[in-house]
Amino acid sequence: MAAVNQVSTTVSSTGTISFHNINYTVGTKARSHKRRSKCLTLPFFKVTEQKQILFDVSGRFMNGMNAILGPSGSGKSSLLDILADRKDPRGTSGIVLVDNFPRHPSFRYTVGYVVQEDICSGTLTVRENLYFSVSLRLSEALSASDKRVRVSTVITELSLEACADTRVGTEFLRGISGGEKKRTCIGMELVLSPNILFLDEPTTGLDASTASSIMNCLKDLSRRGRTIIFSIHQPRYSIFKLFDTVMLMCNGQCVYHGSAKGVVPYFSTHDYQCEPYDNPADFALDVLIDIGRKPDIIAKLNDLYNKTDADTSAAFPRPGNMIDLESLDHKRRKYKVQAARSLGAEIFYLSQRTLRNSFRNPALALSQISVSIILGAMVGLLFYDLKKTTDSGVQNRLGAIFFISLNQIFINVTAIDALLKERALFIHEYASGYYRIFTYFIAKLLCDLLPMRVIPTILFSIISYFMMGLSRTISQFFIFLLTIFIASLFGSAMCFFISAITSIFPVALIIAILICVMMTMFSGFVLDLDSVFKWLSWIQWTSASRYVSNLLIINEFQGLTFCLSNQTNVCPMTGEQILDNLDIPHANSWDLWKNFLALTIMTVLFLISSYIQLIRIKKTK
Repeated sequence: MAAVNQVSTTVSSTGTISFHNINYTVGTKARSHKRRSKCLTLPFFKVTEQKQILFDVSGRFMNGMNAILGPSGSGKSSLLDILADRKDPRGTSGIVLVDNFPRHPSFRYTVGYVVQEDICSGTLTVRENLYFSVSLRLSEALSASDKRVRVSTVITELSLEACADTRVGTEFLRGISGGEKKRTCIGMELVLSPNILFLDEPTTGLDASTASSIMNCLKDLSRRGRTIIFSIHQPRYSIFKLFDTVMLMCNGQCVYHGSAKGVVPYFSTHDYQCEPYDNPADFALDVLIDIGRKPDIIAKLNDLYNKTDADTSAAFPRPGNMIDLESLDHKRRKYKVQAARSLGAEIFYLSQRTLRNSFRNPALALSQISVSIILGAMVGLLFYDLKKTTDSGVQNRLGAIFFISLNQIFINVTAIDALLKERALFIHEYASGYYRIFTYFIAKLLCDLLPMRVIPTILFSIISYFMMGLSRTISQFFIFLLTIFIASLFGSAMCFFISAITSIFPVALIIAILICVMMTMFSGFVLDLDSVFKWLSWIQWTSASRYVSNLLIINEFQGLTFCLSNQTNVCPMTGEQILDNLDIPHANSWDLWKNFLALTIMTVLFLISSYIQLIRIKKTK
């Protein structure tokens, strides 16, 4: 497969994007009873129907403010994604040209795309977010001083000087305003110096004043020779008059494409009159909603549009050349686009951001450490100075080990929420060409999962181990510490995998709880594993709690003797006898370390599965 560099080409100087006969079809669940009944005997087959979203949409966007306006479900966001090369190519057809040439394979990485949600790192400052973007998306040939100059220029362009060194903010950290956050997201795209900038409903969720500020900012950018293309739902008049061209969409078809001033006169010729002092955008939306219930009028307006100068002046290729251009468009997808930066550079910048996120997020960093200290002290107090007696000594040791083995895995469920919140950031950044999946995974593992397990593990182990009065030898403490660490790492890997397979927090939480409950049931403490049905007994070999408890029990009980509590110095029970009663093999060191090996293998399998799932996550819309 041929390869091209992500930054080897830039968008043409004029930034004119034209498109012809864009169709888009998606598969939806079949609603027809007849279609479903055909597959009643084969429930594993997904019955789908094809639904067409866009119908032969054509047009041209040039330098200036280009709005795609329409009611919900009209196809405006789908068209925007197709033009930006963000839509899954399956189900799409038609030609998209940039300055009358097919889009380069690296097109999606050399234009700006701002999603509807404000996606950026909340623990970083505005300047740090912009510097992160320019560091990963532009060539290594750009010096550090040039990067800083480019970032400062964008900050000035977007009037972000007052908040440049203020953190963006999270739900736990007060930060910048909504308008400043939107401009920060725009700035993360502008550091590429793109001539084409796409925005998906940039005013959604903003108040009227902030929305006007954002659109005036975009208007200023368009005056500097940029092509600004955005979808928008229902703008106020002060925003509508900023548009240079407007494309009106209704039920997946274009019914008007021309100047913003020409909207009212155009519809007046079709018996739709705009009341005096009425907002033209509101008027247009009312018309679109009305004709949306009249397919014959939509067809008439669409046919009329296809015959207007707005379409014919687009200088589209002749029908004989359409097949060749479409063939070229399909071929470009076969090129493998090389990353702008090396693996080492990506890991460095990702690790730097990940560590900043960890240290600047009090809800994550401090809570992990605080909980470890509190739980360590609580366990130490509940099982303080365990006696070596046959009654309480044995029972309390087993109880402490059961609680520790369960807690060290289950407590990591709290990380699911943070991982899910980062999921949207990962999808957007990967789709925009910030980094490879491999480098994101390595940075996440080395600078998040491992550090957030090491420090809490050491604190919990030191506090609880010596307060409980467990066997005080260096080797046994080391095994205890290592077991707690790998148990915590297993819990983190499990939560990482769960957050990769679903984006819904309640679903992720239910999956995590079910896994923890099953592991607890088959840990060997709750029920006699020999009494379980044979067709269910295999689950015990997938129970991480079982391996953790086996490690801790062997480590603690081997070599101990338990005496009667009447101070007669009669010690009728040894730790080995207790291990035999619990049916835990302990003949040699392999019986200890095989549990550690099994736990390590399960952890690695979860990490590998997480990486595979990150690859499988749909990056296109």
